[in-house]
Amino acid sequence: MAPVRLAVVAALRPWGVPELANDMGLIVTELVVNAIRHGSPDGVIVILTVRDGVAVLEVEDDNGGRPAVLQTAEDDVGGRGLILVRALADRWGYRPGACGRKTVWASLALSGAGPEDAT
Repeated sequence: MAPVRLAVVAALRPWGVPELANDMGLIVTELVVNAIRHGSPDGVIVILTVRDGVAVLEVEDDNGGRPAVLQTAEDDVGGRGLILVRALADRWGYRPGACGRKTVWASLALSGAGPEDAT
């Protein structure tokens, strides 16, 4: 997980918004952990796109099921991944894909001045 998180944070660093880069690092960690837990590690694809001052992270997996935000008890050990994503992201959601796949996405507005939009 660490290499994916570090790559996302590094990709957002040029925009001069370290707190948002760190938030997106946490978001990618949660989404990738969910994708691996509920699908196959080999079926996970991560895409980070920055366009028009908005960073959009997409995590595609081979479990076509709808992601669920769980209601957790205070002493539950897990089940808070999408609660964190919902709290950190400006927007998030999912879309079904072909052949039993789905993509869960989250976006953050980048307020810093940075390089040209990139994928």
